[in-house]
Amino acid sequence: MKTLNEQFAESMFLATHAWRTELDRRLRPLGFSHSRWLLLWHLSRNDGCTHRELAELIGIEAATLVRLVDHLEREGLLRRCGSETDRRVKHLHLSDAGKKVVEDIRGYAADLRKEVLSGLSQPEIKTALEALENIRGKLETLS
Repeated sequence: MKTLNEQFAESMFLATHAWRTELDRRLRPLGFSHSRWLLLWHLSRNDGCTHRELAELIGIEAATLVRLVDHLEREGLLRRCGSETDRRVKHLHLSDAGKKVVEDIRGYAADLRKEVLSGLSQPEIKTALEALENIRGKLETLS
């Protein structure tokens, strides 16, 4: 029999995976895989970041990111701008079309959040949030 701590850790992992899988399913008809929407979402929160910075935020290698950025740039969803101090560095910015797509993604995410969290009280959500923030903080100190 699993301990309460084991059950909690497994449940946290499975809930996170199920949440992402459902959002991916809802965004797929719009042409957005997990990596595509995640890149745009992070870029919307970190406008002007470099390839390397964005790759770190997403948790992938910078070389892997380049191909994805190439595709999104061709689609007109983001643009690369040269650095004023280093010609080798490119800063990434969402285009107006990219900003519109991010708003659509946020709408789908808000709908999912509303559905998933319905039935939970605000105190229950606050308690869960405090626990998750505590866990994340501890994990960040380990790396």
